[in-house]
Amino acid sequence: MTPTTPPTPITPPTPITPITPPAATPARRSQAERSSATREALLDATIASLVEDGYANTTTSRVAERAGLSRGAHLHHFQTRDALVAAAMERLAERRGDFLLAEAERLPVGRERLAQGLDLLWSGYASPLYQAALELWTHARTDPGLRERLALVERNLDRQTLLVSRTLFGELAERPGFEHLIELAAATMRGLALLDTLHPNGARNRKQWAFARAQLVQLFEQGA
Repeated sequence: MTPTTPPTPITPPTPITPITPPAATPARRSQAERSSATREALLDATIASLVEDGYANTTTSRVAERAGLSRGAHLHHFQTRDALVAAAMERLAERRGDFLLAEAERLPVGRERLAQGLDLLWSGYASPLYQAALELWTHARTDPGLRERLALVERNLDRQTLLVSRTLFGELAERPGFEHLIELAAATMRGLALLDTLHPNGARNRKQWAFARAQLVQLFEQGA
């Protein structure tokens, strides 16, 4: 018999190696974007330093270290500490305005809106951020350069408070004397904020606020 030739073994196909797509290369930020990010980091670090360390200890080197930047990074954006601090307060004021306007949309309509609107304004004064601002204002009394910069910030804050209040209080803003009542309310809040300057955990101002708010509500409802 003729010997049978064994069948040729079938070689399994070589597995196909999946093609791994190249890792996406993160888009490089432009010089303007990097500069803006550096500026934001400096301002955020300055605000945090003012609240936690106080004005006297808020040096440009400490701010840069807190922001994770080189000591000279601030020089491109802010030549002096006063310029840096003033810019930080301006940024804080902008955020305050955005916050108040956003929260105003959540307020109820009707009589409750007035009291809650006043509470919303008061929240900005009963805070560590405002205590830091008070410290700045105190230093500015005997520092002409700082005083000049902060005076502009203060004027902008006053205008912002009035504009936001028109949204907060709706038709009440059309009554005669509304601006004077807002000035009175702001002065009351600033005064109460001083009560806890030396006793930050005392909550004396919060206890007084309930009474002060009730009086302000009456004045707003009666009109000037």
